[in-house]
Amino acid sequence: MKKILLFALAFATINTATAQIYEASDSTAFSAWTAYDLDGDGFVFEPFGDVNGMSAVSYSYDNASFAALNPDNLYVSPAIDLSSGSNLMLNYQVSAIDQAWLVEKYAIYVVNNPAALAAGNFPTEVTGESSLTTGIVTRNIDISAEADGQATVYIVIRHYDCSDNFGIGFNNLTITGDFASVEDNKVAISSAYPNPTVDVLNINVTEEVASLKVLNLEGKVVINNNSVNASVINLDVNALAPGMYVYEVTTKDGAVARETFVKK
Repeated sequence: MKKILLFALAFATINTATAQIYEASDSTAFSAWTAYDLDGDGFVFEPFGDVNGMSAVSYSYDNASFAALNPDNLYVSPAIDLSSGSNLMLNYQVSAIDQAWLVEKYAIYVVNNPAALAAGNFPTEVTGESSLTTGIVTRNIDISAEADGQATVYIVIRHYDCSDNFGIGFNNLTITGDFASVEDNKVAISSAYPNPTVDVLNINVTEEVASLKVLNLEGKVVINNNSVNASVINLDVNALAPGMYVYEVTTKDGAVARETFVKK
């Protein structure tokens, strides 16, 4: 067993590639988030097609009744698997809905159990602001301490401790970072693009490929093609759910290369 292990290590290297693992950039993506109304006033975070360039909005003023609101609203992402990620960054845009009223307070948390927050138990925020600046502002926050290597992570946005302004909005929220890939030194992948991809991943290999597999992060084979016979592959990933995957190519002489990609 020791000889086999040493042989494998001699031919395999671990590489990292920067990739985007999660994105919420429109009302469709934000509609998968869960809203909590902690203050009980009936107003919550809502996904919108476009409110001054924002796709997720919470209000501190009700235009219909001309009444001030005192929000304590949470917006919780779906579970995100970051188990293979490191040096993770949370990137997002934030803006006051009415640029004349900037005193909107928010916090963002990275947690494993959002139910605790819904019950009013809050950990240390990873970022937050008590007053916004003019315009749509992009923030890039290092969340590696909270999220690196975590299999189940939730991003939670909280709008709270403000009143009688108008509202706050978020858009283009992404998580990026370094993701490990394994590549056999006997065969090289010269390019694979676009990554992330929506429908097709174009893979160029230095040798003719006999077979190709795609595996999810649980190790389950989701695509298996045993008759590729090409060095240029147009991999159709339309049927895959959004997330991170590993593709594995095997040449006719048995050399193997593996890399990660993200399906949007």
